[in-house]
Amino acid sequence: MLPRFRSKSVRKVGKNRFRYVRKGGRTACCSLCGSKLGGIKPSRIFSGTLCPECSVQVIKLAAKVRGGHIKLEDVDFERMKFVKCLVKQ
Repeated sequence: MLPRFRSKSVRKVGKNRFRYVRKGGRTACCSLCGSKLGGIKPSRIFSGTLCPECSVQVIKLAAKVRGGHIKLEDVDFERMKFVKCLVKQ
């Protein structure tokens, strides 16, 4: 067997005659809700990590924290690291 086929990222396919196929990668998903991400726009904030619905929620929470309506400690733990990134700016 050739060295390039000894990797875990390659699998054998076939019964009588084997051919080697590379395994596909994972699709991108939202880190908060777990939904699959569609096309990723590089200019959008949190583009590769959050879906549009979750990013809107985070932006709204950050605006409330900046305005003094809520404290940073009142934000739930999952969204806190994203809100901190926006509040620092």
